[in-house]
Amino acid sequence: MRITNVDTLSALFDRLISENIKLFFFEKENKMSYIEHQKGVILELRKKVSDLLIECFENGKYEFISEKRTWSSDDVVEELEELVVNDIVVGESDRGVLKEVTSKKTDLDNLKSHAKRMRKANEGRALNKNNIDDKFKDIVSSNSD
Repeated sequence: MRITNVDTLSALFDRLISENIKLFFFEKENKMSYIEHQKGVILELRKKVSDLLIECFENGKYEFISEKRTWSSDDVVEELEELVVNDIVVGESDRGVLKEVTSKKTDLDNLKSHAKRMRKANEGRALNKNNIDDKFKDIVSSNSD
């Protein structure tokens, strides 16, 4: 049994997205030792995704415990695209919050805006990940019939 936010397909996709976003910023800032480390992390995550896919299609099942949320969508690719955007928004908002709290003159309205945006994106991430796992389970199940 896989657990959402730990070892589900969506959790691995989410982590892979986040690690690639980090790589983007490390490359932008030319942090060579960080870049090499990040590439290693990404390679290992790719292996974990491949292993999960092989395991599920060989066994014909994908079992997981999801977070309890309400929302529906039929398109895994759309969910994945939305997950990417939500991950980026979380990162941007986190940087905005950090900038405000370390500023000599914190703009409370700006801080509140970043915090709200981050909360909304985090909720969106959870929904996207649940939907990805649900859809993937359906795909695996239909291929085993």
